[in-house]
Amino acid sequence: MELLDKYKKAWNNQPEEKNKVSAQDIYRISHANSSSIVKWIFVIGILEFLFWGIINVSIPDSFYEIYKELNLETFLQVFTIIHYIVLVAFLYLFYKNHKRISVTENTKKLIQKILKVRKTVNSYVYYNLAIIILIGVVLNVKTISNINENGNILIPENLSMDLSEVISVTILIQLITLIIIFVFFWLFYKLLYGIFLKKLNKNYKELIKLES
Repeated sequence: MELLDKYKKAWNNQPEEKNKVSAQDIYRISHANSSSIVKWIFVIGILEFLFWGIINVSIPDSFYEIYKELNLETFLQVFTIIHYIVLVAFLYLFYKNHKRISVTENTKKLIQKILKVRKTVNSYVYYNLAIIILIGVVLNVKTISNINENGNILIPENLSMDLSEVISVTILIQLITLIIIFVFFWLFYKLLYGIFLKKLNKNYKELIKLES
């Protein structure tokens, strides 16, 4: 990005008849930067996919016992399959975006491709955050609706609590847990993909100025 800034400054300070040459240089640098950013978005997406896949495989079966007690085992299995299919679809879109930007040959098309990349990445982030909320809501609803059967799972036997207290504690614990998880992943995606989108957005603004 520093090289792009230098080209831009030199372009603004030179005579009018030489602007066309510098404009081509600025486009070339913006194009290369944009292609590199989208490539890294694709690479990070693959690494994230592999990371969570390894985590999922590494979790011991005993961890899922509570979900068996809540009759959620089948739901989680089906959801996991669908979720990974959606993630693979997003990775494919990341890859296609990179290939399309790499072969783009004019400023207007590059601007359009950058807008598409931003939309795809934002959709990916929103999807993952929505999934966190969905899972949290399903777990809460299922737990509370079967509280009479599942109270002994959630509250240790040595604590004497009536049904209303069990419900209150359960809702409070799961709500706090959901908020913490949501905030963690929101910050994670904001930091990880936000850095790339910020750089991509800077290229976008430079290209808009160049086009005008």
